[in-house]
Amino acid sequence: MKRILFLVVLFASACSQHPSAEKVIFGKIWTGDDKQSVVEGIAINADTIVATGTRSDIQEWVGEGTVVTEAPSGGLVVPGFIDSHTHFVTGGLALLSIQLRDAKTREEFINRFKEVERLKPLLDQ
Repeated sequence: MKRILFLVVLFASACSQHPSAEKVIFGKIWTGDDKQSVVEGIAINADTIVATGTRSDIQEWVGEGTVVTEAPSGGLVVPGFIDSHTHFVTGGLALLSIQLRDAKTREEFINRFKEVERLKPLLDQ
């Protein structure tokens, strides 16, 4: 990850002209790179970070269609970090239970119990 990010930044800085980014985020941004762990901005195309750097470096990526976002003051942007926050024991138990929250009718509610009873011999093996 660090090498890829470094290569992207190196390649972006070597090009004198580049296309505009789809998205730009300014603020305190953690990169995961030991040499430059925090930057002032990132430029993004599709699902790829194409550049990181100072605010002025990243400002060069802003074009007509670029969506620019300012991170909240005092906040920290952590690209790619997704916290699903599952507690394994309770999450596992929830998977073993009958899911009734989205049952829309009485029949659907009852059919879910019947389905569990039908599958119970397979689960007990």
